[in-house]
Amino acid sequence: MEPIGVLVVSKSLSAAAIIDTLSRSEKYAPEFYVAEKQLNPFNVKRAKVHRVIPDLDLDQIVRFASQHKDDISFALTDTEDFVTAGGRDALEKQTGIPAVCVSRKYAVEASKADQRLLFGRIFDHANPRFKVFDRKDYLSDDAALSEFGRFADGLGEPVIKPDAPARGAGVGVWGRDFRTKAEMAAFFRNVLSKGRVVVEERVEGEESSFHAFSDGKHFIAAPQTRDYKRALEGDEGKLTGGMGSYRSEKEHLPFLRPSEWERVVAEEERAFRKWKGRGSQPGLRGIVLYDALMHTGSGFKVLERNSRGGNTEQVNLLTTMKDDYVEVCLRMIEGTLKGIEFRREASVTTCAVPEAYGTDTRHPQFPTAVDLGPAEKAADRFKGRAALFPMDVRVEGRRTLMGGSRTAAAVGLGDTINAARLVSRSVAAKVSGPVRYRADIASAADIEKSRRRLERLTRSG
Repeated sequence: MEPIGVLVVSKSLSAAAIIDTLSRSEKYAPEFYVAEKQLNPFNVKRAKVHRVIPDLDLDQIVRFASQHKDDISFALTDTEDFVTAGGRDALEKQTGIPAVCVSRKYAVEASKADQRLLFGRIFDHANPRFKVFDRKDYLSDDAALSEFGRFADGLGEPVIKPDAPARGAGVGVWGRDFRTKAEMAAFFRNVLSKGRVVVEERVEGEESSFHAFSDGKHFIAAPQTRDYKRALEGDEGKLTGGMGSYRSEKEHLPFLRPSEWERVVAEEERAFRKWKGRGSQPGLRGIVLYDALMHTGSGFKVLERNSRGGNTEQVNLLTTMKDDYVEVCLRMIEGTLKGIEFRREASVTTCAVPEAYGTDTRHPQFPTAVDLGPAEKAADRFKGRAALFPMDVRVEGRRTLMGGSRTAAAVGLGDTINAARLVSRSVAAKVSGPVRYRADIASAADIEKSRRRLERLTRSG
């Protein structure tokens, strides 16, 4: 097989799944040059060259890439920090290495306010009612609070979001994070003290994640996925970066009608082409959008747009990608990506997380050791139907130490969602240490609840 060098910039999120998928190439033999925040055990084992850059400083990443630029064909990343900082722009300008992600101009994840304004141009009907609050527009915080109160009264049940990405943290939802006007005002004031605030109407419905790949010209929709962001079972607890996710053996989720899925794809592509403009736009390359959608009784709304793949949902997509991912990346760079084939197979990802992750419980004193070996052996017994991908863990000596975020992603594959779920759960349960996981991810009861709720909303809408 032909050797090919790949630069992977990682925050120890989904990079292990990216590396694993690229390694399945039947034509190429990828050699990985990994720049990441810590010694992730999976990534360091598979890297030809590994460099720890704790803060993922862009200048250091570029210097590392420059040392190996003659051996690297393209770059990938699992973190929006690299994308929104203009990582692709800097990498291509200073090293000539093409990065398979959007350029800084199109990294709308950097600002939730700018996202809403963008959707006003290209996707207005999918935009919930909203208003952006900026301290500099008011004589005092009390004046901003007063206008916020009037606007929130008109919405009924508002959602408060910090302008800068917070990976779920910092977002407040009426009925969950505050239940009185006083609590809501205190939440708003706290977020406003840190920067611009987006206040929007709370949209009732069922969530999904929509991903699309592009080479700057062609638009390729990936199978629909469902993410679980709340910390506790039953979708209780605080918002997190994601506790797990799933995709069906079909292109759309089981609680959504095929006609509605077709509508989503058509409208997402129409909006993309407005965003792109005429001809080809090389700045829009890679996973060009990862939209969090809310399906309501009268269509869908976009809750937010991200500039890279979902940390858990990307695992579902990569583990069921039928095409050679190396070739997919090369076609995106060349501008010849006309399609991507995914297997008709369900995929469920369950994250093992620190016991206190996303809760009010006091975190244990890190670093804390965790043993991934039993879970890796459990995954091996399923012979290609399961995998364990380390996330926020690092190797120190002979120990694997947990960070404060997700510890590992256990993925299971199956002909049905339930079959994949049972595999995923059995692997996640073998992670040894002070961890927990949500057992209700992709459960039949949860899916049925979503189906009935959406049917009720459609009848009332």
